Amino acid sequence: MAPITSSYGTTQSSSATHQRFLPEPLRSWSGTSSDYPRTGTVVALFERIAKENPDSVALVQGDIEVTYGDLNRRANRLANRLCLAGVTLETLVPCCFERSIEMIVAFLAVLKSGAAYVPVDPKYPQARKLLILDDTAQSVLLTRRSLVSSLQPGESTQIVILDDESDALSSSASEENPPQVTRPTNLAYVMYTSGSTGRPKGVMIEHRGIVRLVRDTNYCHFGSDETFLQFAPPSFDASTLEIWGALLNGGRLVLMPPETSALEDLVHAVRQYRVTTLWLTAGLFHLLVEEHPGALKSLRQLLAGGDVLSSRHARIFLEHAPETTLINGYGPTENTTFTCCHSIRAGENIPEPIPIGKPIANTRIYILDPDMNPVPVGEIGELHAGGDGVARGYLNAPEATSSKFVTDPFAGQPNQRMYRTGDMARWRSDGSIEFVGRVDNQVKVLGYRIEPTEIESVIQRHGQVKRACVVAQTENGSKRLAAFFVPSNSALTPDELREFVASELPQHMVPAFFVALSSLPLSQNGKVDRAALARLDVVSRTEPAAQSIPESDLEQTITQLWQRILKVPKLGPEENFFDLGGDSLLLVAVHSNLQKILQTQVPLTDLFEFSTVRKLARHLGQPESTPGNASDASDAKELGHRQRKAFARFRSQRRGGET
Repeated sequence: MAPITSSYGTTQSSSATHQRFLPEPLRSWSGTSSDYPRTGTVVALFERIAKENPDSVALVQGDIEVTYGDLNRRANRLANRLCLAGVTLETLVPCCFERSIEMIVAFLAVLKSGAAYVPVDPKYPQARKLLILDDTAQSVLLTRRSLVSSLQPGESTQIVILDDESDALSSSASEENPPQVTRPTNLAYVMYTSGSTGRPKGVMIEHRGIVRLVRDTNYCHFGSDETFLQFAPPSFDASTLEIWGALLNGGRLVLMPPETSALEDLVHAVRQYRVTTLWLTAGLFHLLVEEHPGALKSLRQLLAGGDVLSSRHARIFLEHAPETTLINGYGPTENTTFTCCHSIRAGENIPEPIPIGKPIANTRIYILDPDMNPVPVGEIGELHAGGDGVARGYLNAPEATSSKFVTDPFAGQPNQRMYRTGDMARWRSDGSIEFVGRVDNQVKVLGYRIEPTEIESVIQRHGQVKRACVVAQTENGSKRLAAFFVPSNSALTPDELREFVASELPQHMVPAFFVALSSLPLSQNGKVDRAALARLDVVSRTEPAAQSIPESDLEQTITQLWQRILKVPKLGPEENFFDLGGDSLLLVAVHSNLQKILQTQVPLTDLFEFSTVRKLARHLGQPESTPGNASDASDAKELGHRQRKAFARFRSQRRGGET
């Protein structure tokens, strides 16, 4: 969706606002309150549950189970050690972990010490990790031994290794709950999002925001009978819902393995561990519905969000899962994961487009014009979010904080703030909210909020780039970033520029396409015409590698599959999947289709490792390769036997024209 141009680009000063009143029905639609533990903290609520249910299972990963009592004791040992190390109230403690039990212990221990955790994704490029560590001015860092070398913390930083029993989890550390020093308005975590200034912004979330999200609310059922799947990256705010939605209600939290999961792995985990509540990005939800429409019918609740939810996919899903409630969740990180939700059940009318719903409990919503006046029902305005989920602001960014977090003139209480989302929306006649677009150029890709200007800033730091512009291009519901640049040196290749950007930014922010232009198109007012760039056919401007005759039927089949999934007319056998516009979601789609075509299991990691058609075809054509140990050898022998049979059947079908 193209950005909506209006006068909303002006900054509203918080000091210029005064008490205002909402007309009916907007007043009744703007939000409701619930009797949730507003004076509680994450720590106090968790410790109460652990005391009352010490033998209940809290965490599951693989065949390992951790009870609430064990989790509390492990977190206490680490928390007491952190206190001895000098961690105090609201100290920022970076935690660099993949999805693991140690990660949950670390988060909980940091909160118990009074500090706030800062998730650092191990998959981020080193430049990104160093930026976060520098911004948080860390004195203590929690991580695993295998990840220390990639972090390069400062000389004064104390590194606590959680997989070293003689250090962090020493038996000499007390297992008693540390004294509770935290209040509901103290920081719980800082999570980084893309920034329009060229730097990521650290969003500061308080305990009250988390408690308001998962306790005694109205959009989702939480309780000891629920099993949540922890599937989102820890640096993605959906993890807040997954982790604390389970642990602050006495439920079970099942952690997926840290590596990228195939669709079949996700489906298997839901069934094996009897998961009842699952959160997926809209893109992954759409893919699952296309490939395995009935695979998640055992769920009680499926929350999907991060981007526009397709009505068609929602209908198909509910036809196959009539007992499951589908929840379209909307919300910026700055309002603690969710702001509005819309629940859909089988048999109900599914409008087009699906609304983002109504404000969740203890949240207030206003749709305002540029003068901060409420717009009438049906008219478009900027969505503002208030209530107990609003973040404190951005870390070390007072100007950005003052421009986005402004005084709430409708709250009726002093010192109440609201967040300007930058999202354009309108009230429907039934009191639900419809998302319309953005006031700026911000986009959502793979569920992540991305500021194109941050990517442009990185590109333009390359010494051989004059100008750059990044836009999102959408085709058949698939959204990918395209970077257009004007080189100052004709020797600069798109591949070289891609490598430079990948060294600075997370993988989800690296554009799928890099296209060199002699100049960027300008609009009548002299600005770069982003809409014109979004319409450009980047595929035709991306020269494919030299074509060649396929070496095998398998190579030809993989080529055709890539062309269909990537939507490219031609590709060479040595071209890299990710250089052709592929991303992790499209790779999962290729993997699912490839297994169906070959009628055998293929490790998803193979597609990451062998990322050209030729390499993948040659690898898959040699399943009897010898692995490193006896156990793996046994597994590979069995897989190799199945693959050989599958390839024989595949070749037979090809010859018979049955593909």
